[in-house]
Amino acid sequence: MIYVIGLIILLLVILFFIVLFNYFKLKDIKESIETCALSIDELLNSKLELVEKILKKIKNEKLKSSFEYDKDSTLYEREDALFNISFEINKYIKESNNKKLKDDARELSAMEESLDGLKDFYNTNALNYNEIFFKKGLNKVFKLLKFEGYKSFKIRKLEEYEIFKN
Repeated sequence: MIYVIGLIILLLVILFFIVLFNYFKLKDIKESIETCALSIDELLNSKLELVEKILKKIKNEKLKSSFEYDKDSTLYEREDALFNISFEINKYIKESNNKKLKDDARELSAMEESLDGLKDFYNTNALNYNEIFFKKGLNKVFKLLKFEGYKSFKIRKLEEYEIFKN
């Protein structure tokens, strides 16, 4: 009888340490994700300013009117809207061969590269976080501790976007 009680206590202690280890790991990854999300938000705000500056210089009204951006939407929706307009701006600059906008297009491309790096880091951490968060059995414990799963950014294949082709 004492052995059974001792075994149950040992199993409970092991279970406690498993939950505790995963909790701290989840907490660390969550902090990385939130820090990265803030960096992405700052970069999106800078990109928005640059896009608005470029759109003022462009004479194509159709392109200007196609840009819809809601500052209150989610990080993912704002990133998607800015990516789409950046794609259209780059396409317009390439087709029109507007030399005045070439520097702005380079700056926009540099921002896009920085953003891609941050999104990759974010997605990797979100994937690691979700693997721990959605573990069977532990998920309910983490939900009680007010943790939630994270969504990832879209992964775009460059082949789908003709401006990047040679």
